[in-house]
Amino acid sequence: MTPRWRELRKAYPRIVTGMVLGIGVLLLADLVLAYKRVQYGREFSRMRASLTETERRRVDAIAASEENGLALAVELARRESLGDTELHLAVDTAAGLLYLERQGARLREMRVRLGRQAIVGTPPDAVLLTPPLGERSVARVVDGSFAWAVPEWVYVDRGWPVPADRLVPGALGPLAIFLDSGAVLYARPTVGPLSDVSYVLPGSVRAEAPDLEAIRENLQPGMAVYFH
Repeated sequence: MTPRWRELRKAYPRIVTGMVLGIGVLLLADLVLAYKRVQYGREFSRMRASLTETERRRVDAIAASEENGLALAVELARRESLGDTELHLAVDTAAGLLYLERQGARLREMRVRLGRQAIVGTPPDAVLLTPPLGERSVARVVDGSFAWAVPEWVYVDRGWPVPADRLVPGALGPLAIFLDSGAVLYARPTVGPLSDVSYVLPGSVRAEAPDLEAIRENLQPGMAVYFH
């Protein structure tokens, strides 16, 4: 550590600490984005091999522009969803709609709200949460008796005091779907920090309880969920 840096740190400890934390968050965000870029690249190569020549030209035209990277991921997920012969879920992120469908046939349409993108936690444990995109799968389905260990950052994000016991039965509503990515598709609960009608868990999706209950018997671990 140079003498000049020591003097700066001694004179302005709070400012220096804030600068270091800010740089840490930015570096973490860069790493997450780089990982996502590699992930999308692999998915693109795999799916491109199965396209027809016409579809390939269309996808290549989209991929030619860096600005349309997300549009590419959306298009690939939409195509996969339409061609899936198994019963699956599909989320139209632009329209805010959830579909239960099979091979393009929509069996049920439901209105949903997507949580915002947010950096949660504090460095070095800060995490960037983004709304899901592409293909995911159902990892677990739970009901209102499930006691969720509400993350500390959720209370901080809501401006609530963090309780000693964060295990809250029903905190994810009467029905919730955990995805393999860690995101949650849930119905608004009546208890806990997610009970506010105006608040949606960052990086996750909230649906209406009657809609989720209506498709409950169709929900199984391993079921595909497409976000496009």
